[in-house]
Amino acid sequence: MGRSTFRSQGTANSNALEIFGTRKEPEDLLWTAVLSKAADDALYSSDFREAMLAIGWFEGEGRDFRYVCQLAGRDPNYVLKKILKQVIERKRKIKEWEDSIKEKLAFGMARKSAILSLKNKIGGKLGRKHKGGYHRDKRKYIVHPDARAETLQ
Repeated sequence: MGRSTFRSQGTANSNALEIFGTRKEPEDLLWTAVLSKAADDALYSSDFREAMLAIGWFEGEGRDFRYVCQLAGRDPNYVLKKILKQVIERKRKIKEWEDSIKEKLAFGMARKSAILSLKNKIGGKLGRKHKGGYHRDKRKYIVHPDARAETLQ
């Protein structure tokens, strides 16, 4: 069977959009993508620094957030109403993760310090053999400044 010479002027969906409603301008689609990328970063990004920046962007409700919503054709209050609860929950989870890492580091450093002090026997008694020889009582090697001056003359 041969190919048809009839070519469609678009997909069925784009034709339906033309019939049933107005198509969005490319600029509207761009700003909608910017808004959705910010939401994606805030809720699902594995880079927690980027996630916290996006979360701050939503929580701040700043001028740029409202401007992007306006350019995307969205009401900023509606966007916040829909996403703020999820953003706050994500922020809480990231903070819990950071706190657990800090706690593990603090515990790990304390444990490492304890292991090293046991291994190297830091803070031992005088007369105990160590890597450099025997500990000596340093007090008997202290020379009085006046005595030193006499020996130099």
